[in-house]
Amino acid sequence: MTFDTIKTLIIVAVVLPAALVIIWALASWSWRKTAVDRPWSSLSKVFHWVIAGSVVLATLIMYYMINLGDTTVPEIRAEYSRLLKTHKSIGLIVLFLVAFRFLWNRWRARPPVAESLSPTQRRVSLTMHRLLYGFMLVVPLLGWMASMTYGGKTSFFGLFELPVWLPKNIEWANVLQPAHVWLAWGMAVFVGVHFAAALWHHLVRRDATLERMLPRRRDSGAA
Repeated sequence: MTFDTIKTLIIVAVVLPAALVIIWALASWSWRKTAVDRPWSSLSKVFHWVIAGSVVLATLIMYYMINLGDTTVPEIRAEYSRLLKTHKSIGLIVLFLVAFRFLWNRWRARPPVAESLSPTQRRVSLTMHRLLYGFMLVVPLLGWMASMTYGGKTSFFGLFELPVWLPKNIEWANVLQPAHVWLAWGMAVFVGVHFAAALWHHLVRRDATLERMLPRRRDSGAA
């Protein structure tokens, strides 16, 4: 299987279905507010799972790129460049959807956390979510900035290129690129903690925190 085939499969398997689900969700949306324990809406679930899958995929590609070997070898360098383009494109999925999610949360309030949580647990949950959002916003932005300061361009699966608003500056790049990588690993840790907390809610506390975000759960106009 060639790299171009893999890229096409990613577009077909992730981007196109996400776009169709978003269109469907917007077309069939009910704007009626429901009870306090209402689940997340279909659109919020799309944002959540596409962002989650993109973060995991981008992290795996980054790990593979780091361990490719000597990038001065032409074959390895070519493979690294192809992977970097895909990594950037998936990172843009995260950046775009997080930005849309911010706007959506401004328009529609988030469902409240489980009432069984103590005030301290609620504060911890809110802080963790804010930090995770911060990571998902800052990490791709730093990657985009590092690309610009290296003199490179950032395209979205070859469909369009993002504007270049920073000059080439290797000194900046040598700061931005490591920051991007280390914060990406930090984000991966927070994603793991988030996943563990969801399982704790589901398996230990046995509340509806995880079920409210599962795609199979029917909802009616939740935020």
